[in-house]
Amino acid sequence: MHLLIAIINNPEQVTDILDEFYKRDIKGATVMDSMGMAHIMASYVPFFARFAEFGDNPTHNKTIFAVIHSKEDLKNAVDAIERVVGDLDRSDTGIVITLPIDYCKGLVKTKEDEIGQ
Repeated sequence: MHLLIAIINNPEQVTDILDEFYKRDIKGATVMDSMGMAHIMASYVPFFARFAEFGDNPTHNKTIFAVIHSKEDLKNAVDAIERVVGDLDRSDTGIVITLPIDYCKGLVKTKEDEIGQ
C-alpha cells in the first residue's frame, strides 16, 4: 500500500479529479485546504510578497490524500489527476508524491486485501 499525496494548484479541479478516481474504482480520498509557502511568507516578509503575486494562481490549494492498494491503482490515480490538470511536469498544475505504508488500521478491507492475507 502507498499513501498518495496530491497538491492541486487549482481547487476547482478537485471534484473532477475525485470523479476520475471514482470511475477508476479508487475510493476513500480525503481532501484538505492547503497553502503554499510563498503565500504564507508574503504575509510576514514583504520580500516574499512579489513571489506570491506571480501568475494567476489562487492563494489556496487543495491536497488530496488517498491510500492506494496496488501499483496498478497508483498508475490509475496519477493518470486520473493528469487527465484533469494536465501533465504534472508543467508548472502550475500540482505535485504528486507517494509514501509506502507499513501500518494501517481503520480502513475498510477490500477483496484484494483479504486475498493477500
